[in-house]
Amino acid sequence: MSTDRAHARRTDPMTSHLAAWSLGDLSEKQRRVLTLFGGRPLATDAQLRTDYQMVYGPVAESTVRTRRRELQDLGFVVVADAKGVTAGGRSCRRYRLR
Repeated sequence: MSTDRAHARRTDPMTSHLAAWSLGDLSEKQRRVLTLFGGRPLATDAQLRTDYQMVYGPVAESTVRTRRRELQDLGFVVVADAKGVTAGGRSCRRYRLR
């Protein structure tokens, strides 16, 4: 990681994360995924990918999932529950903003 960018620790309050984000600490794809939660209170990775493609264009399946996980590690996103359903009918996690 570059040292010339603002960073917030995982244990820092949300205000610290928001401040770091406003200073450009998140990548463009992370910002895009974070923005997608503005239209959904809860989302599965598949729903996020569908939304991403509708707004920003084609993207690999793992790209959105990876960016969501990074946002989760940073404390922006948390697991809401396991009541989501995949296209194949299996249960999966749903995520929400912290």
